Amino acid sequence: MRKLLLTTTALVAAGTISSVATAADFNITGNYKWSYDEMDRGIATAGQSGDRMYSEQNITLSVTNKTESGLEISMHTVLNTEGESGTNALQNDEHAIKIKGGFGTIQLGNDDGAGDQLTRTAHDILGTPDALHGDHQTMMHVAGTGNLADDNADLPTDVDDESNITYILPKMGGLTVGASYRDSGEATNENDDETSFAAKYEFSTGDVNGTLHYGQHSQDGATVGADSLDASSMAIDVSMGAIRAVYASAKKDVDATTETEIQDFGISYKVSDALSIAAVQTEVDENTGGETMDVTSVGATYTIASGLTASLTYHDYDYDGGDSTSADDDGSNTTLSIVAKF
Repeated sequence: MRKLLLTTTALVAAGTISSVATAADFNITGNYKWSYDEMDRGIATAGQSGDRMYSEQNITLSVTNKTESGLEISMHTVLNTEGESGTNALQNDEHAIKIKGGFGTIQLGNDDGAGDQLTRTAHDILGTPDALHGDHQTMMHVAGTGNLADDNADLPTDVDDESNITYILPKMGGLTVGASYRDSGEATNENDDETSFAAKYEFSTGDVNGTLHYGQHSQDGATVGADSLDASSMAIDVSMGAIRAVYASAKKDVDATTETEIQDFGISYKVSDALSIAAVQTEVDENTGGETMDVTSVGATYTIASGLTASLTYHDYDYDGGDSTSADDDGSNTTLSIVAKF
């Protein structure tokens, strides 16, 4: 991380002392992920190799001011590029300003909403970033196939990296509560405004430390009279010494009558300061008796040096197309990732 000090000037107006800070911290951080995926599909596809190399890089630029009145005002932008070919154009992945004080935190811009910040899925404990969700979904029959809307047991639908306003209340004991709102626009087909609410409660008893998580999301119909779509999530995350366990359950509306249900459970063990291992079981079902997806995942993460880690994750999956038009698939996927943080 590089830190530069940018000098600003104190402002005085109408005989009062300005609350603008006299200095700002400018930070540059980044991370780079290189992955190798190998797929063994249960469906033969002509001309498909079943393996690939994939890379992703993120550069975060942030500026923080602390005012004389005690406010912390910051802004950040994340530049991202990713893809199999490694030639995808650099794009602005997220950007926002945050105003933090005794009242809590107000976030304005394109960044993670309250649901993404405060809910949990068991796959968070696997070493490979976005081990089952995110881009790795495309390697298996998970999201985007028929009515299996998502495989992620944290809040499946959320206000995420799109223009929104998010408010996180001050922490009250072990409780953190937040809400997000996104206005979709003014066109007749852009009425699908979104609202998210989430909460996290931290607790400890003896040698056990844990958190409880809850999230609720509602998205209005895209056109006048269209049905709204809801999603919800709850989870418990418990640690005791070197052992950590997470259980999460979520639901997401696909349409007015169809719902995707996701449950996952995972446990990890810290073998040493450098090595951790984990196992996760995930079930994704469509409530009307259609598709189902079961995934067993095991992974290991090894810290090579400060800021440099290697992870190996193996997924064994069983997909049943049910009454959909998708063919059944029983296969596996192995991912090796090297991640560098700066």
